[in-house]
Amino acid sequence: MNRIKFVLRNERGFLLLNVVFLTLITSFAAMILINAAPRVRNPQSTLRLTALYLANEQFAELESLAAREDISGSQPFLGDKDDLKSNNLSEDNPIEFKVTTNVSGGRAVVKVSWQVGGEDFEIETERTIRVVQE
Repeated sequence: MNRIKFVLRNERGFLLLNVVFLTLITSFAAMILINAAPRVRNPQSTLRLTALYLANEQFAELESLAAREDISGSQPFLGDKDDLKSNNLSEDNPIEFKVTTNVSGGRAVVKVSWQVGGEDFEIETERTIRVVQE
């Protein structure tokens, strides 16, 4: 009996040390798994932000063009043509955006459309084209 008490007395901090190391190892493994797991993304929200960027780029280019000349009617995409393609979903499956613009009476309507998985998506934005005279 004395032998058992002697062994347990010398092992007094062993259980606490085990718990600390187990906690550290478990939390470290959990951090690795959380960071290594693929992130769940909503590709449509990313594509929608890209479409809004293209619409804003078109408005900026229209305002720049309107400062130099009178514009009306249908306008082509005036920004960088490389921006019309997005690899947000994958490199093998690029998304093509189509930008249509109609300017009438100082108001511009820009529609940006794209297709994913056979389904069509579109946003439409409208803005007054302001020209600053110097």
